[in-house]
Amino acid sequence: MKKTDQREVSLERTVTSGQWWRSPFELFQTNLREIDADMDVEATADFIVAHGASAWLFGVGGILSYYPSDLDFQTRNPFLSGRPSGDLVGDAITAAHARGLRFVARMDFSKISAKIAAEHPEWCFISPDGSLQTHTGDLVSVCPSGQYYQSRVFDIIDEIIERYPVDGFFFNWFGFNEVDYNKAYHGVCQCVSCQEGFAEFGGGQLPTGPESPGYTQWLGFAEEVIDGVTARVRNHLDARLPDAGLILGRAADIMFQEANNAVGRDFWPYATAEGVSASRSYRPDVPVMVHAVEFFDMPYRMASEETSRVGQYLVQALSRGANPSTYIMGAPGRIPYAGLPIAGEITRFHRRWREVYEHFVPAARTALVRPSLLAQTQEAFDSASLEFRGLYLSLQQKHVPFDVIPMEHIADMADNGSLARYALVVLPDVGELAQDAAAALDGFVDLGGNLLGTGVSGLAFGGVQLSASPALEPRELLEGFALWSSYIAATPVGLAADHFEAPIVPVFGGYRSFDWKADSIAYRTFLPQAPFAPPEKAYGHRPSHDPGYVVAPYGRGRGALIPWTTGRAYLELGLTAIRDSFIEVVGTLLDGAETLVFDVPEQVEITVHQSNAGLVVHLVNMSGVRSANFGPTVPIRGARISGAALGGVARALVADRDVTPANDSGVVVPDFDLFEVIVFSTP
Repeated sequence: MKKTDQREVSLERTVTSGQWWRSPFELFQTNLREIDADMDVEATADFIVAHGASAWLFGVGGILSYYPSDLDFQTRNPFLSGRPSGDLVGDAITAAHARGLRFVARMDFSKISAKIAAEHPEWCFISPDGSLQTHTGDLVSVCPSGQYYQSRVFDIIDEIIERYPVDGFFFNWFGFNEVDYNKAYHGVCQCVSCQEGFAEFGGGQLPTGPESPGYTQWLGFAEEVIDGVTARVRNHLDARLPDAGLILGRAADIMFQEANNAVGRDFWPYATAEGVSASRSYRPDVPVMVHAVEFFDMPYRMASEETSRVGQYLVQALSRGANPSTYIMGAPGRIPYAGLPIAGEITRFHRRWREVYEHFVPAARTALVRPSLLAQTQEAFDSASLEFRGLYLSLQQKHVPFDVIPMEHIADMADNGSLARYALVVLPDVGELAQDAAAALDGFVDLGGNLLGTGVSGLAFGGVQLSASPALEPRELLEGFALWSSYIAATPVGLAADHFEAPIVPVFGGYRSFDWKADSIAYRTFLPQAPFAPPEKAYGHRPSHDPGYVVAPYGRGRGALIPWTTGRAYLELGLTAIRDSFIEVVGTLLDGAETLVFDVPEQVEITVHQSNAGLVVHLVNMSGVRSANFGPTVPIRGARISGAALGGVARALVADRDVTPANDSGVVVPDFDLFEVIVFSTP
């Protein structure tokens, strides 16, 4: 596959003393409608300061310019004519800087007016049926491959820089518009720029959608285009405005995650923590910002999100090392958002304890790999995602501190030294790995790490990829109904036992037989299917020679494989015996590497980080999880943290007091509701 020039853009940026985003910060966004041109900027700036924020994200240009732009491909907000100055941006930035607030310009280049689209059709998104993608009658989607993104964006940025002392830029909806605001699927853009760019990337005919050949390759192309434009903008700012931060995109100064809800979306209560962890574990020196949305969904922007969910957005963000941001529509007070008080409380907490979040880096010894759609088919990705979530829940509920690491960045993490932090890396049924990722994981184990795969992790068409795996060659695959009434059980004496010791764990999803290395050690046994109905005939299980899990030495470390989908089984069946059998393997492989011990209810998520303040443990109360949202939490009482790693003075930040001196007997955590943070200072 041919590399494009966009791949050659460096992710590094010149460091200056004035780059404010390199230290902890708090942000507030007033997402502007055109009717908000009459905003009282003085009152709004006062509200933002009282909320606890140190930066104001403000609509400046793109779809509409909230300043008197002189560019013929910018559309001025018509309501500016009713403002005495005629310049909302100028008024707002003056009010912000008078109060010490950073001013971040929000840009949205995803759409242009119908008039500009008619003048420049080559800039527009073209659907597979040849039509444009239109919105609200007078807006047309543009394509990131076209010259509006590739060239005119820089003219707009320059006009803003020359007029206003902005402190940063945020690009909204910076991507390929396969789906519109009505959630209608339009397909892959077919414009001339996309055709030429995809050919240069090494692709053939453009796909039309996920079911088309080449769609996965097109996803890689789309990511390259966005990364390339973002990196060019970032480098442009580096030259013209070196202290301004850029938010959004892999090459940005600040990694961005929006914590939001959506009609019809599967509810995953740990989505915010997962996303932040994946960014921070990959590049712990790059700041992350979590944008907590105060409304329910785009079609319901006047409906408040559940207050408990807003709290979870921000607390999960803090617990994984992200900077908090609150996002509302319009000016404060125009729409009653119920989550603003809790958002303000958590924002002010972060502001007060900034020194705790300074140089805040992951300190867990276990890493859980997050699957990537770019590396798998949709079907394989969906299966691996179920496995990932089941293993996530298992680790969280049994309080094994862990970080999420992105599958697509495993090789990068080996190169930048981040992978070496871990004693154990867990692969959740991810199937075939990229060759550089497989080599990185083998190297990790060779140097003393432990690698645990589940399902078919590291299995490619040519056989087992990982030299560190205990498996040699794949054999039979059992799945679906073929696994009903099959189990993992303790290995009995002989192969003709008629009864078994606890636990007996049901096997669900898929089980793969393998040939194993000669020096591998097998644990437990697989009981193949036996009759399960009617009850008079429900017996006859006989142990096989297939194991429950296998461990083998490799270099100075160990490779292990659970040859079935234990995470998916726990996620879908909910039996704690499944979870606990997985945690048993984790404990065997960690072998004391994780020294902290938590006597805490399973509804609490634990994260462990190191900062300038010492060892930082966040306890996030997840007891309010509902089927599709969050409700009030049940207070947590009597939690205890112990372990040989503790020392010095321990302080509870939410309770704002010292706790029982940290030693081998541990500390008793003060009773808490939504969250608590315990800092163990260096003795």
